[in-house]
Amino acid sequence: MSDDDLLKLLIGVTSAFAGWVLAQFTSFAKGWIQRRKIKTLLLEELRDLDLEANRILFFYSRQLQIYGAKGIGNSSTTGISNYIFKNYYKDALLSLNQQQRISYQMIHSLVDQVNAGILELKEMTVEIQNEHFANGLSEKIAKAGEEWGEKVKAEYQHCASLQWQIRFHLQHGKNPDLSPYTNHHENYARYLQNVKAEADRIIEGGKTIDLDKFNQNYNPESFQRADAL
Repeated sequence: MSDDDLLKLLIGVTSAFAGWVLAQFTSFAKGWIQRRKIKTLLLEELRDLDLEANRILFFYSRQLQIYGAKGIGNSSTTGISNYIFKNYYKDALLSLNQQQRISYQMIHSLVDQVNAGILELKEMTVEIQNEHFANGLSEKIAKAGEEWGEKVKAEYQHCASLQWQIRFHLQHGKNPDLSPYTNHHENYARYLQNVKAEADRIIEGGKTIDLDKFNQNYNPESFQRADAL
């Protein structure tokens, strides 16, 4: 092989290697940019979920007041959509640390729980209404009304828990560590106790409200503020 042929071969190999390196770098850069974009979108979605959780807390606050007034609500609300997490979370995993992954999974498990609770309460409400239309007021209705109130209280607490988790992640995005025995975990436990007490307070407040008022157009400012916890 002549020197010219060897030089051509060397240039060809070098060019091929340089092209491969450039392709790898381009692929890595595109992946990094994509993961960064998804991380931003995941955080933006959390901010949306915070507003949605607040909306649902307004709904449950009103239902708790109706329960306190010895009534049973006849309305429902829509659930929460977490499209970005469901469709793109897997693409951002490589850029998340362990605490971020745990936090996201906890938050979106709570989203599923809140959505399931909305459907369960709706089914319970429909069953009570059907029983009432068929047989009027009865001991069975009274018992079902107590179960309905306890269900509302539980779902109010689930939604409040979701909102706390969301806000905690947004405030401690780099390390949302909620491990047992940490100060953050202790704060969370105290918050849950406050939520239970607040639910009882809303129920007590409902005892002073005429049931007919709940048939009027609903102004959230006239009832319990969900962000007052």
